[in-house]
Amino acid sequence: MLSKLSLFSVILPIILFVLFFKRNKEGGLWVIFLYCMCSFFADGAYRYFEHQPDYFFYIYSSFTIIEYTLFSLFIYLTFKEKVFKYILIICSLFFYGIAILNIIHKNQESFDSISASLESIMIIVYGIFFLYEQVKDPSIFYVYYSKKFWIIMAFLLYLSSTLFLFIYAATFTRPDQSTYWVINSVFDIIKNLLFAISFVMKKDKKQSYSLENLYADT
Repeated sequence: MLSKLSLFSVILPIILFVLFFKRNKEGGLWVIFLYCMCSFFADGAYRYFEHQPDYFFYIYSSFTIIEYTLFSLFIYLTFKEKVFKYILIICSLFFYGIAILNIIHKNQESFDSISASLESIMIIVYGIFFLYEQVKDPSIFYVYYSKKFWIIMAFLLYLSSTLFLFIYAATFTRPDQSTYWVINSVFDIIKNLLFAISFVMKKDKKQSYSLENLYADT
């Protein structure tokens, strides 16, 4: 039941992006829309090839690369500090090297734990860089008014919650996978709901606060 709900939950942000397109034209939100589309088709492919381990492995591995690419591209577009952009580019080269090698030298596992775990760690680190930038920016007072904030929080919540699941996923038996993959489904639904919240919100507006403005009504 949860796995089906997870599959169809990604349709909500897709619909809301289209309905509120004028609100979502800027800020790189098209990247998240593209990710949601890819996620929907990948989930459908998982279920179609569920009992064919070789196809299953290659679909998972390919989607991990697509997911990392789109997540990191969105975060790259939000970064203001050049040093964070350079770190992301260097780390991405390392990630792609590992991910491609894992596909070429496929072993008996049906899940590429190394690439998925590495992706989670890297995106979490990039997300922390983003939050650091927001804290440093004196023009941002209510960070939760930003569409980007809810997108990044979706990344952080989903990937931090599933990190250890991905680390051990390659060792799961089929009954284990049925039991523990519920965690992925739950946080995938939450991630899609946060995307939906972001797409419904009005356009980001530059906030400008000073101490005088902050205490003007006191």
